[in-house]
This record gives sequence, C-alpha cells and structure tokens, in this order.
Amino acid sequence: MGNTCGAEQREQAADRVEEAVEQVKEIAEDVKEKVAEVAEQAKEVVEDAVENVAEAAGTVQEKAEEKAEQVQERTAETVESAKEAAADVVEAAAGTMTAAVAAVTGVMIVEFADGKGAAKSVEFKSKDLGFVPKRASAGCCASAPKAGVVVDRVEKNKQADKLGVKKGWAIKTINGTAVAGLEEARKALEDGKANIAEA
Repeated sequence: MGNTCGAEQREQAADRVEEAVEQVKEIAEDVKEKVAEVAEQAKEVVEDAVENVAEAAGTVQEKAEEKAEQVQERTAETVESAKEAAADVVEAAAGTMTAAVAAVTGVMIVEFADGKGAAKSVEFKSKDLGFVPKRASAGCCASAPKAGVVVDRVEKNKQADKLGVKKGWAIKTINGTAVAGLEEARKALEDGKANIAEA
C-alpha cells in the first residue's frame, strides 16, 4: 500500500509538473505575442508619425526626419525592453521547471559553470554529494568563472567525482535557484539534500 501511495503521489506530482509546464509554455507564448503586438503597434506609430509630420511640416522636411528618427529610436528601446522582459520571464520559468523536476524526481539539480564558462547541469541522487563549496576568490586568471561560490574540494570516488564535478567550478543554481553567497549556497544544498529520496 505504501508503494501505491508513493506511486499515486508521484503521478499526481508529475501531473502538476506537466500542468506547470503547459502554463509556462502558454505564458511564454503570450509574452512572444505581446512583444510582436508591441513591435507592430510601434511600427504603426512610427509610420503614422512620419506621415503626419511630413504633411504638417511641408518645407521643414529635415525636422520631420529628425522626429521620425527619434520615434524610431524610442520604438527600438521599447521593443528591446519588451524582449528583455520576455527573457526574464523565460529565465524565471526555467528555474521553476528545474525546481519542479527536482521535487518530482527526488534528486537535486546543481548547475555549475566550468572553468571555461560552459554550463554543466548535474543531478545528485544521494545525500552524500561528495563536494564542498567555498566563497570564490578574486583570482588571477581572466578565464576564471565570475561567481560568488565555487567547488572547493571534490572527494574521490564519491558522487560528485563520479558525476565529473571539478574543483573550481562555479555553482550557479541549486534546484533552479540562483546562488550568489556561500551561506545561501550551503542552505540551498541542505534544503536540496532534504528532498533527495532515500536509497
């Protein structure tokens, strides 16, 4: 009966994750549509402004072109702001999805940046992680990852070592939550370990 209960809970959790994924997709699609609408409206505003200014100005064509250029610049800034907002929504949705996947699957997902800045996502399946974090130092190398927390030590033949984690890698997120400081990382690691299923 315990297995049935656990399986039902996992199935319900999986259904909730699937619903969340669909909602995130719908939100992302809505954001894309809004950006397209804003861009189209901005384009129409620019076209109307150019037309109206040209008619009203007559012989003052230079001023009309200057105004049109200003409107186009403002439009470009507005479109850029909308794109940045859409990117923020997508980033937040990705973090939420990572947390949901970790919760449903009973693992902890840590995203690292290796020494070259490439992202490495690692799934820890047991509570004995096999690595120790530390506050990043300023360092002397230009290629060192810019992070607040890095891997200080990887224990041989432990989970992190077997998964390919290396000393010096920057810790970017834990279960979808960005970490900047050592205490924040330690707390997120402890919280993440608490959610890992017992073997």
